Amino acid sequence: MSYVVIARRWRPQQFEEVIGQEHVSRTLANAIANNRIAHAYIFSGPRGVGKTTTARILAKAVNCEKGPTPHPCNECASCKAITQGNSLDVVEIDGASNRGIDEIRNLREKIRFAPAMGKYRVYIIDEVHMLTKEAFNALLKTLEEPPEHVIFIFATTEIHRVPATILSRCQRFDFRRIAVRTIMEHLQHICQADKIEIEEEALLQIAKKADGSMRDAESILDQIISYAGSKISFEDVVQALGVIHQDFYFNLTEQIKNAAIKDIIISANTIFETGHDLNEFLLGFEEHLRNILVIKATGTTDLIDTSENYLERYKQLANEFSENDLVGYLQVVGETINAVKTSQQPQLKFELGLVKLAKMPKTAQIDELLKSIELLKKKAADNIGYQAQVVREPLPQSPALDLNFIKNNWQTLVQKIGKERASLAGILVKAKIESFDGKVLTLTCSEQGEIVKGQKDWLERFLKKELERTVRLHIKILKGTPKASAKKKQESKKEIMDKIVNASDSMRKLVDEFGLEIL
Repeated sequence: MSYVVIARRWRPQQFEEVIGQEHVSRTLANAIANNRIAHAYIFSGPRGVGKTTTARILAKAVNCEKGPTPHPCNECASCKAITQGNSLDVVEIDGASNRGIDEIRNLREKIRFAPAMGKYRVYIIDEVHMLTKEAFNALLKTLEEPPEHVIFIFATTEIHRVPATILSRCQRFDFRRIAVRTIMEHLQHICQADKIEIEEEALLQIAKKADGSMRDAESILDQIISYAGSKISFEDVVQALGVIHQDFYFNLTEQIKNAAIKDIIISANTIFETGHDLNEFLLGFEEHLRNILVIKATGTTDLIDTSENYLERYKQLANEFSENDLVGYLQVVGETINAVKTSQQPQLKFELGLVKLAKMPKTAQIDELLKSIELLKKKAADNIGYQAQVVREPLPQSPALDLNFIKNNWQTLVQKIGKERASLAGILVKAKIESFDGKVLTLTCSEQGEIVKGQKDWLERFLKKELERTVRLHIKILKGTPKASAKKKQESKKEIMDKIVNASDSMRKLVDEFGLEIL
């Protein structure tokens, strides 16, 4: 008898044997037990997680001679035929090679025929997303109102490519990636049954390589057994699969931490010369950095999949890096993965990415630099406090603004007024200063004092500008000037007018040019 691979020998034959998909198995088993069997199902999820296997178990469950039952006997003619893949009532179609409208039309013609042995004709269409748009449209009416004896089961790894009109006519089940520990337990069970000795670290490497697929894990185990025989070590897995030893990632991390550019380039060349896939190496290094970040952020090792031998080393590395550093490293590795994929010189991009990791500024260095800057600022501030103070001479104090000051400087003020308003100055020159209390200046003027009152606002602004203080004016008008003093006042007026004219160049020029006389 020819050899049967592990993936086929250990294919589940009951719902409860499907590993990691309990939510699907329970729902389907209950539906059969309660006679709530739908006419169309669609199974979506990654490769190798049990979609087609579950479809076959469902076909056996509904066509078993003791059923429909959630526990097919696997002994009757119908169950055996389905298990061996030669049942006339279960038709498996590859959607990739039967994707046209003609194949779907042919299918529609065949579904009218009654089942040959069981109660249902079950059509399993794998990779259904590969059907053309026309083929999907041809299938719509059949899915809407299929014959009572027909059950459709669709399987796909790309559910987003299936039209919504198809999805709405099916019961959808999402299959999940299988956890690493779950895969390890199942592989250990297989090894015990086949009397294979295997190290736990080797199991872990196989489970991680499978990437959530039980079928891939079983196929890899089959390959390793062929390579190493009945006793499998971690080194056997490394050699057979060409994976990178975990120690290499730890050494590279130390080189990056120490910015050892020479050692990094040598390590990169080693990876290239040994023929390892650069993309696979970077993905493994990305997971390695992710493990360090998870421990750094959470403080626990429960969320990483690695052997006990490496947990302590991961804890030590987590204490030597900051979260910001690790996030930056992961971003650079991600960029390097994309660069290596698209570059015509992948080795150069690979080496450049690793060197860039070593050259990145560390958060600790930045923190120390900021502390140094703050310390320098503090010292500079302290030095400023001890600088000699500049002694400045006191500014001369302004003379007190009182009645005497006003009287002594009145003639000067009137001369300045005359430069702008000569007629007003002519009246003010005859005014008498009665009093000044620091705020209000009282003036006694002749009968022309009404003119002064009319220009009071302007005069107050003028005094504020000259005296640098607000001074209010109170104007008194003196009526009935005695004749005895008229001559004296006339002479005084003439003297003031002479001063006003002399103070103004334009006025002096006018008087001289026309031979005018000051009255």
